[in-house]
Amino acid sequence: MALLVACGDSAVTTTDTDTSTGTDTSTGTDATSTTETTVEPPTTGEPPTTTGETATTTGETTTTTTTGETTTTGEPVDTTSDTTATTSTSTGPDTTTGDTDTTTGTTGDLPPDLDALVVGLDGGVRVDWLGGGDGGIEHSTYWPLVKGSAEYNALPAGEQKKVDAMKASILHSAQRVPTSETPGVEVTGALTVEERTQELVFAVPTDYNGRLVVLGTPGTRNEWSSHGVLLSWLVSQGYAVVVGNKGMTNGGVDGNATMLNKLHPSQHWGTMMLDLGLWAGERLTAAYGEAPVAVYAAGLSNGGYQVRRALELDRLRVLQGEPAVFAGGVDWAGVYYPDARVLDTDADAIVTPAELAASDHLVRTNEAAALTMRWAYDPLTETTPANYAQIPPYPNAQAAMQAAGFDPASAPIWGAYNTAFDYLKGFGLPQFKGVGYYNFTGYVFRAELMGHDATEAAAYSCYTGPNDEPPAMYEWLAQAQDAGFTEEHVEWALANATTGEFSAPLISVHGDGDGLNGLGAHGLSYRAAVSAFGTPSQHRLYVVSHGGHVDAHSDGLGLDFDFDGTLGEENAADRFVLMQPYAERAFLYLVDWVENQVPAPAGKTLATDPANDVLDAESLSF
Repeated sequence: MALLVACGDSAVTTTDTDTSTGTDTSTGTDATSTTETTVEPPTTGEPPTTTGETATTTGETTTTTTTGETTTTGEPVDTTSDTTATTSTSTGPDTTTGDTDTTTGTTGDLPPDLDALVVGLDGGVRVDWLGGGDGGIEHSTYWPLVKGSAEYNALPAGEQKKVDAMKASILHSAQRVPTSETPGVEVTGALTVEERTQELVFAVPTDYNGRLVVLGTPGTRNEWSSHGVLLSWLVSQGYAVVVGNKGMTNGGVDGNATMLNKLHPSQHWGTMMLDLGLWAGERLTAAYGEAPVAVYAAGLSNGGYQVRRALELDRLRVLQGEPAVFAGGVDWAGVYYPDARVLDTDADAIVTPAELAASDHLVRTNEAAALTMRWAYDPLTETTPANYAQIPPYPNAQAAMQAAGFDPASAPIWGAYNTAFDYLKGFGLPQFKGVGYYNFTGYVFRAELMGHDATEAAAYSCYTGPNDEPPAMYEWLAQAQDAGFTEEHVEWALANATTGEFSAPLISVHGDGDGLNGLGAHGLSYRAAVSAFGTPSQHRLYVVSHGGHVDAHSDGLGLDFDFDGTLGEENAADRFVLMQPYAERAFLYLVDWVENQVPAPAGKTLATDPANDVLDAESLSF
C-alpha cells in the first residue's frame, strides 16, 4: 500500500517532496485514492485491518509556532526543514509551550539544540509534541480514530496519513493499546548512506534519559509500524527511539512491491540498522552535547532479524578497529537465515541448491507449511473446521509441520495463517481467495531471493487464478528441482546469512505458539548457530509457552481460526499469551546486563497461563 505522508497543515514551511514514507510526489502516484481504500492488499506478516473503532477526540492544546502566532487547534508545533539541501535544519528557534519546558536538556547544562536532530535527512521535518491531549510523540490518541470521522477529518493532512500508516496493520493486542502521551520531538525524513535509503521516524522525549533504541521493522512495513508494540513503551520511559522502513517503501511503492524490484533489498537490512544507530547517535550528541550512554537494538520478526544481523556486523566493525555501535539487543521472534557453515551439510565446502532447499529459512518453512495445509479450497485441504476441532488440531498435518520447523503448540493458528487473507475476496480482490500467510510470504520472499519481478514470479504466484484455479505455486513447487533454487540464488541467500557471532549481549524471545516464524526453524536454529560458532554466554533464548507471533492475533478476534466463515468465535485467545510484556521484560534485563553488569537469567522455557495474560513487564521474572 502506498502511503503519502505530507507535513501537517500547521507547518511553518511546507516541503515540495515529502519522503517521510517514501512517496515522491513527482512520480505521479495517486496517494489520495490509495489511502482512502477501506481494504488494501496485505503487508507480509499480518493481514490488513480496517479502522472501525469508536472515534475519540484528540483534545485541544494551545501551541506557539515559530512565527509567534498562538493557535488553539490541537495541532503540534511543526518546524520544517529546507528540503532543497541534503542536510536539513529547522527554520525557527526552539518552542516553549504550555507547561512543557523544552529549554533544558536531561544530559547537560545547556538547552538542547533540537534543530540538530534533523541534520542529514532529505525532506527532514521536526514536530514538537506537548502531551496532555495531543497524543505525545507516541500518537496514542490516533489509535481510536476512525478514517473519515469528524475527529479524523479535523487533523491536518499529514497527521491523517500518520494515522493511516500506524493503523495499516495493527500488531499490538487490544489489551495493550498505548495510552501514554509523552512530550518530545518527532523528526521524519529520508536517510541515505551510500546507496541505502530509508524513511525514518525519530522520537526524542523531553525527559530524554540519555539512551537510544534503534527499532527493527517487522515484515515489509513502514517506519510507523512499531509505534504500538515497542516505541510507545520505550519513549514513555525516556528512551530516544529511531525506526526506519528498511528501504521498503522508497519511490512510492509498498513494501511487497519493493520485494519484487529485482534488487534483493533484504541484503541491506542489517546494515540499515547500523546506519540508523550511527546517524541518530550523532544527532543526539550534537543536540545534547553528550553521546548516548548506550545504544540498543530491538525488533520483531524481520525486525528481529535486523537486530541479529546488525550485532553480527557490529562485531566485524570492532574487529576492524571501529567502535561498537550497539551495547546489546533484543530480538523478538527473529527470522533466521543460515550461513554456509550450516547450509553445507555434506562438508564439501560448497553450498548446493539442494542444501539451500532443505535448510531452515523463511521461504522454505512457509512454503512447506503451505504445501502441508494445502490451498483452502482444495478438496484435500487440511484447513477445515473438523480438523481444527481435533486434539491436537490438524492431526494429519502434525508431522510435516513439525518437520517444517513449527512447534506443536502453534497448531491452533495453522489454519488461520493458511487462509488469513481469504476474506479480501469479498472486497473486490478475488485473487486472495484461499490465500494466507504461508503461500503469500513464501511467494514474496522467494521472488526477492531469486531476483524476480512480478512477471517472472507469476510462475509460482500465490494468487488464485482465473475461474478459481488454485495458485500456481502449488504445482510449481511440486515439480521444481531443488525448490527452484540455482547456484545464483544460493549466493543471494548467503548475502542475508546470520552467523551467530556477536560481541554484545543479545536476548532472543520466541513463542512456541508462533505459527509464522516457527520456534524450531527460527529460534532454536539460531541458538544452535550461536552455540556452534559464537559466544553462548552472550546470548539468552527465552521460549514463551503459548506465545504467538503477533499479539493482535493472540487476541483471537480478527482471524478465522477454524475456517468456518466466522471470525473470532473459537475462543482462541485462551490458547495464546501475549508476547509484548515478555519482550519488554527482556529489554529491562538487557539494560541491567549492559549498564550494571548483571547478566540476564539463564535461557529457559517460561511457563505461562494462556487464560490469564500478564500485561505488565515489570511484574514478570524469568
